[in-house]
Amino acid sequence: MISARRAILVSARTLQRTKPLRFADPKKIRLREPIVPTHKNFDVSPDHPLWAFFRDGNKTETVLRSKDDLSTDSRPWDMPELRLKSFDDLHRLWYLNALERNRISTEAEVAKEIYNGDVSLFTKLDDNHLMTQKRIKQTLLERQVAYERAQLSSPEEYLQLFEDKYINADESAIAEYNEKLVRLQYAIFGIEPDLSEYNLEEDINVKFVEGLSYVAKLKLGRYLASNPGALELPLNGVMEELPFLVRDPEVAVEEVRAMREEGVSRKLDNIEVFAFLRNAIEAVRSEPEELAEEEN
Repeated sequence: MISARRAILVSARTLQRTKPLRFADPKKIRLREPIVPTHKNFDVSPDHPLWAFFRDGNKTETVLRSKDDLSTDSRPWDMPELRLKSFDDLHRLWYLNALERNRISTEAEVAKEIYNGDVSLFTKLDDNHLMTQKRIKQTLLERQVAYERAQLSSPEEYLQLFEDKYINADESAIAEYNEKLVRLQYAIFGIEPDLSEYNLEEDINVKFVEGLSYVAKLKLGRYLASNPGALELPLNGVMEELPFLVRDPEVAVEEVRAMREEGVSRKLDNIEVFAFLRNAIEAVRSEPEELAEEEN
């Protein structure tokens, strides 16, 4: 019985193979319209992290800027500018340059097809960002070396050594020493290079007062080295020391003289120091706004 069934199945399959193939009428076959490849066929999350690599985020229509929109007159950051930046600012600036280089690289690939391979403008922009990144690394290396050297001696020894070098530096080298002083006052005393970055409630502390006295001592000491007798020492506490932090030494000396002549200079009690500094720095920060209003 099993053999008979198998024979029937084999015969049926053989007949199926020998039947002629039949096709439907081609005129009656309806083909679906082809789907043109486009990014609009894909649904991408509007907050996808990769949108950061496109200049206008999820509103981007094209990755390529016109030549008129390129910042052809831009330049890389200089070392003196980077030395004034905080540790966090340098790292933030590094990654912003990395992001911009990625965007430029994408634009350059597209531009090869449109501009017949001429991507010189994009290459120049990329070189500027690359140079900035190299200078950021150099700035951080300088700080690391300075930090390691400072560990070899006590803070007092290091500050005294720097004071001697600063006061006796040649006039041609004082600009570089002023940059070093800005970095030193931030690294050791937490004094920000830019007044606008101060948190007056948190940053005005004992360490700030110590740094203020040190900076005033250095700047006045150098000024008196070339202008002996210009101002009678010692300075009368933070009230007379603050001008040397926020002004050029010549202007600071004139301010201290004026305070003494008007009889308003005095040594503050400890409980008054922080409040005075907060109010005085806030007044200095508002000076540019007042000047702008007067000009208008």
